[in-house]
Amino acid sequence: MWPTVTFEFGYTHRYEQLKERVKLLLEGAEGMISKVIVVKVEPLVAGETEIQAGFVEMWCLVKGKAKKDRGRKVIFFNIASRVYFANMKG
Repeated sequence: MWPTVTFEFGYTHRYEQLKERVKLLLEGAEGMISKVIVVKVEPLVAGETEIQAGFVEMWCLVKGKAKKDRGRKVIFFNIASRVYFANMKG
């Protein structure tokens, strides 16, 4: 059995590493996995105690190749722990 949707979460992983994992999941499963959702959170830097930003992307299989589905949603975090999304073309 294969999951229909999977998540790839990256904190210390580079975006390129996440894309390679997406490719492996989608292309390796040969269509059994329909979507991979990538969540990339920017690592904390010196002096930060809360996550500041990140983004979410959805990927799917198109003609046997992993392709980004739509654009990227940028996530902004604030001190009040509210999360804001902004549409970005990507």
